[in-house]
Amino acid sequence: MKQLATATATAITLTLALASGAHAALMGSTAFADNFEGTLAAWTDRNPGNPEAVIVIDPLNSNNHALGFTRLGSAGSIFSTALISSAGSFTLSFDYLGAAMAGGVAGDKGGYIGISQGLPGNHQWLAGTGSFGTPLALIDDGAWHRYSLTFTSQVGQAVHLMLEDWDGSRGVAGDALFDNIQFNDSSVAAASLGNAVPEPASLGLLSLALAACGLASRRRRA
Repeated sequence: MKQLATATATAITLTLALASGAHAALMGSTAFADNFEGTLAAWTDRNPGNPEAVIVIDPLNSNNHALGFTRLGSAGSIFSTALISSAGSFTLSFDYLGAAMAGGVAGDKGGYIGISQGLPGNHQWLAGTGSFGTPLALIDDGAWHRYSLTFTSQVGQAVHLMLEDWDGSRGVAGDALFDNIQFNDSSVAAASLGNAVPEPASLGLLSLALAACGLASRRRRA
């Protein structure tokens, strides 16, 4: 059963690094982004020996890839390996598709996204489509929709992003897809995240991260 859990905020030391691949991710930092045009190297699957989440071809655009699920799950199927941190509120933006598949019920296909303290752990669901209410309701109409939410964490200030195709829904495995995720401290300017879709944006984020690392290095030597 899904539950909203609370926990004491955790203080951490922020470090800046960059994950390789087509996605751009600021690991252990204040921002994370993935367009699923590479691998799932920035993620931890709940069942790594038999993954619950996979990169799939977008059913509406064969030139695009997205995150899908091999089966229904609960308490999170896949988690960002990085801890994303904020001293205040977070902002989450993403695309969601409730795909038309035999056996799935529109409005209850089970796509959910939230945050977790662990892999898995105490968690908070932020958006979903189904009988378990969330602050943001997702649309199941066979089309991609873009969503954005700014929120305060109820499970601490250093969290993992988590996604699943909920086994308590009336959907079927594979009918909930996510893409172009951006998750960050709400004080981080949107321009610093870049566009998660085209490769040039990923390269731009790489330059930003390297510049930030160089600045930090110079300050340490000063």
